[in-house]
Amino acid sequence: MSIHTDPRRITMSGVMRSEWTKIRSIRSNMVTLASAAAALLLIGLIFSAMVGGVLGSTQTDVEGDTAGAALAGVQIAQLIIGVLGVLVITSEYSTGLIRTTLTSVPSRLPVFGAKVAVLAITTMVALGASAFVAFFAGQALIASGDIDTVSLGDPGVLRAVIGAGAFLTGTALMGLAIGTLLRSTAGAISVLFAIIFLVPALGTIMLPAGSRDQVLQYLPSIAGSSFTAVAPEASILSPAAGAAVFAAWIVVPLLAAAVAFKRRAA
Repeated sequence: MSIHTDPRRITMSGVMRSEWTKIRSIRSNMVTLASAAAALLLIGLIFSAMVGGVLGSTQTDVEGDTAGAALAGVQIAQLIIGVLGVLVITSEYSTGLIRTTLTSVPSRLPVFGAKVAVLAITTMVALGASAFVAFFAGQALIASGDIDTVSLGDPGVLRAVIGAGAFLTGTALMGLAIGTLLRSTAGAISVLFAIIFLVPALGTIMLPAGSRDQVLQYLPSIAGSSFTAVAPEASILSPAAGAAVFAAWIVVPLLAAAVAFKRRAA
């Protein structure tokens, strides 16, 4: 049955409310979001407990990067939240809901823009909060081992905690872009996994030692580590440059996905 909607009544806020309803009403979406937040928190707590001696013997070789121990769950959470980004769009194609959506809102760019905005806000709120909880709880566990801890006011710490949330949000948007371009859940997740994990691993093995660092630093995961670490390694980009490279990995696929979403038939 066709849905006739008066285009004069369509507003961006209304489209965003619709997208938020779709995200929270699909159980797999909320489970995936909760799993990413839990991975970020629990892995950070486990590493912090190990450093502080709550689990096993006290680890004294953290070289002051106790914030890094608290945020150790970022890598696992990255893959999980990327899957959410894929599912936000591919689940609509697999169920045929995308046809209903585009019948209700014939102008396609507002639909895609609303998906981007709602996914970004939802991810940043959930995982940003999880990053702060992991940091504060992690420092408390580390302090139990008489190891010096850090505070948000120390150089680079606040940037790393906020950067963890921003990095994971960007990964979710990358998943959304790839899912929009491929319209296949399995295919998009495979491509995302390759970009995040497989390509850096192969590059480490196959690239000549002299050029390895210069090439790998422009991959999204490694560029992201430049602003999610309190003291980034000297072999990677500066936090500002890394953030710019990571942003390009998000913006370019999103622009391509927006063009594809506008031009292709549902």
